[in-house]
Amino acid sequence: MSKMILRMPDYCRDFRCSAGSCSDNCCIGWEIDIDSRTADYYKSVGGSFGERLRSSISWGKADSFILKNERCPFLNNDNLCDIILNLGEDKICHICTEHPRYYEWFDGVKEGGVGLCCEEAARLILEKGGSPDYYEQEIPYEECGEYDCGLYDFLSSAREKILRRLRDNSIPLSRCAFEIERYTCELQELVDNYSYDSIPEINTLSEPEKTVSDTEGILEIFSRLEPIDEKWQPFIFSIREKSADYHYSGKYDRYLRNIGIYFIRRYFMKGVFDEEILSKTRLAIISMAMLSLIFECCDADSEQCIILAKNYSKEVEYSEENLEAIYDMCYTEKIFSADELIKFLAL
Repeated sequence: MSKMILRMPDYCRDFRCSAGSCSDNCCIGWEIDIDSRTADYYKSVGGSFGERLRSSISWGKADSFILKNERCPFLNNDNLCDIILNLGEDKICHICTEHPRYYEWFDGVKEGGVGLCCEEAARLILEKGGSPDYYEQEIPYEECGEYDCGLYDFLSSAREKILRRLRDNSIPLSRCAFEIERYTCELQELVDNYSYDSIPEINTLSEPEKTVSDTEGILEIFSRLEPIDEKWQPFIFSIREKSADYHYSGKYDRYLRNIGIYFIRRYFMKGVFDEEILSKTRLAIISMAMLSLIFECCDADSEQCIILAKNYSKEVEYSEENLEAIYDMCYTEKIFSADELIKFLAL
């Protein structure tokens, strides 16, 4: 097979880096690895800029830029990239070209999107992420890991059912979350028994009982995660101080649904490789619940919601340790059960 299909949410066409006008910066606070092809090119660049390039790289088994005060050495005082300014946009390393895009490889299909950790990507996800539309283009074939094709078809169809349910605004958000969690429990049992022949429908369930949410419990867990940004834990403690007055208003439902759709789109199909899907759905519900709490406690406007969602994503999605810890706690912490989480999404 020489070709495959790249499939991306349609809104990804609109993504543009805001560069120096971004309130955050992906060139600050992150280790920046350099792919071998770009590293070889940097070795060949002449003149004083070439010397600056080579002296700013830690050469080794994995080449990377030497950060200065947590900043990429080529991020100038205007928060613009000196490599782009001196050599052109096509001369930056692969990770800088692709960020914040993410991909998952299957046989003949490469799925992708833009990650919530980027401010401009978060804007698109919150505003347009509920769209059911994708665009596709043919690309050269790329290898993927091994998986059961029957499981892929099973999970792909099930994911579409979950996404349709999340997009259905006629269903209250708490009931929607409750139904897709119970549905994924049923799917997980079928996956555990290798029963991929028929795909069940999502059952319509009664609206869950509306009781007080355990804001202290969920915030205590998130305060224990390893912080990526030094401001994260003080922020969580500030939310704890406000959380006694937390009340779900419903005014952020559109954003919360789109966030849930983003997490299902991004993570659910990873289950073809580890046969584990329940924690992926619970991650989506946890994220809706946590961001509902944060938005309400901050009385956030639309721009603040974008920044808050981006900050949450950086702490949760872009730390493998934190992501794995949340997956594990989906089974060990009562607060991460559907019965508890939906309390954050109900009047």
